[in-house]
Amino acid sequence: MLRLAIAGVTGRMGRAVAELARADPAITLTGGLIRPEREGASDLLLPAGIQLTADALALLRESDVLIDFTQPPATARYARACAEAGCALVTGTTGLRDDQLDELRMASIRVPVLHASNFSLGIAVLRAVLPALVRALADWDVEIVEHHHRHKRDAPSGTALALVEAIRAGRPETSSPVVVGREGIAPRHPGEIGIHALRGGGEPGRHLVLLGSEDELLELSHRVHSRRAYAAGAIAAAKWLAGRAPGWYRIDDLLAERFGDLAPAVSD
Repeated sequence: MLRLAIAGVTGRMGRAVAELARADPAITLTGGLIRPEREGASDLLLPAGIQLTADALALLRESDVLIDFTQPPATARYARACAEAGCALVTGTTGLRDDQLDELRMASIRVPVLHASNFSLGIAVLRAVLPALVRALADWDVEIVEHHHRHKRDAPSGTALALVEAIRAGRPETSSPVVVGREGIAPRHPGEIGIHALRGGGEPGRHLVLLGSEDELLELSHRVHSRRAYAAGAIAAAKWLAGRAPGWYRIDDLLAERFGDLAPAVSD
């Protein structure tokens, strides 16, 4: 039985993870972490009976894995707490600065840590096929469009940046500079990768990769209809990570076991 804690449990992703975890007979949900100022509060949108606490160490000492979908400063704090408590960490927080990523890597010396910008199977497959596509279409232009809900704070999305790395893996001989948005009067330079970030409405996540020549356009589109797609992937990662040796793990490591050669050959 996996003892699972959730950070950011009152947020959109946290609630989705909690709902799936409560319905899974192989999981005991030990509780959810909240900010200190919310201590003692309840959340009617959560499944009944979930313990809410701001005492990270106490909860993590009773848990095997923490799933974290919060904000970068909180993720860094929870990484330190996981290391102290001996609890594995699965986190999907994006927009982390280098120093915050360093906190996760430091924690991975003592506990297993898995960080991913996206936990959906569809995105994993898209990342897997992109290197071969851009290698075959070496002189085609590449643009990425991503659309998320109005509350998403970081732009471009972590998934869009992961797609950039997959594209670069297929074109290692070029520098592939990234251009975020376009304005003014200037030509498109060969080899560059354009990213366009849209924020509005309640869109859980949509990514479109455009590969174009002067005569053709190839569109690769992925759209999440429900946050359950991310939640299911995070729970699968937690089950896979539990009991492993301390270290830095990627979603690709899980996929390599499950899908073999289909797993993306790029770092997350």
